[in-house]
Amino acid sequence: MKLYCHPQSRSNTILPLLKELDIEDQVELIELEYGTTMRSTEYLALNPLGKVPCLVDDDAVISETPAIFAYLADKYAEKGFAPALHDPKRGEYYKWLFFGHGPVTEFMNIKALNIPPETLAKQRGSISFGDEEAMMNFLRQGLSHAKPYLLGEQITVADLYLAYWLAFGISFKIIPYDDAFKPFLNTIKQRDAVKDVSWFQAI
Repeated sequence: MKLYCHPQSRSNTILPLLKELDIEDQVELIELEYGTTMRSTEYLALNPLGKVPCLVDDDAVISETPAIFAYLADKYAEKGFAPALHDPKRGEYYKWLFFGHGPVTEFMNIKALNIPPETLAKQRGSISFGDEEAMMNFLRQGLSHAKPYLLGEQITVADLYLAYWLAFGISFKIIPYDDAFKPFLNTIKQRDAVKDVSWFQAI
């Protein structure tokens, strides 16, 4: 497999995952440069958005980060990082992957644009996270039920994905560090895969 990446991008979400799955030796990292190789004809043929990460496995091209997480969890199902296909928890697992990729990242992107609150309030019905309080309540409720992970005692890649974005948002003061998040994030911080990620450890 080949993973097209950049050290200052969402590719950073994938590297701890490779460690967790113990497959670092099975993935060739190909580092691209912003504005040059990312916009090259060769790379745009793989991913017309010119974004990373992008995983290539034989003829399959997987360009969306949570899709890479879900794909690798299923490819290496014996590692136990995803519920079984017919397990009802599989639905919750998808919920958290898509919530992290949808409402959470949309919230951070919109907040970075400094859109006036009154403008957002008018568009609440068409915004995936509704408003900040609704998103925070969703997270508080879900993380208060973590035992210690989102689906119980077994970690999944959904835990890793959500924890990364929460830590990222908290580090850059985009998402408030709510007390309800701390037990979950402290549990993830103990994982060997993120012990060398300085900004994750600093929260």
